[in-house]
Amino acid sequence: MLWLDPAGLFWCLAAIHFVGLLSACLTRLSEGSSGHARFQRVFVGCLALAGLATLASLALGPNLCMVSGATLVITVLTATWDVGTALL
Repeated sequence: MLWLDPAGLFWCLAAIHFVGLLSACLTRLSEGSSGHARFQRVFVGCLALAGLATLASLALGPNLCMVSGATLVITVLTATWDVGTALL
């Protein structure tokens, strides 16, 4: 069985979630531009990675799993919640 260092796995999960949040923000900010479709495809890929990372974090304990789940929810809300032009 493959053994993974918990600290290395934590930083790997942190990087995946950071990139997921960044892609959600870029998708939101690129709305209406010519590159919006490209950012959406990147976001969907990052969303799938964040979902898999959340499932993988179940093996690390409840604290990290809760953080991963919260980050996944924030990523989805950032990309789908329509706030209009009030905040941009």
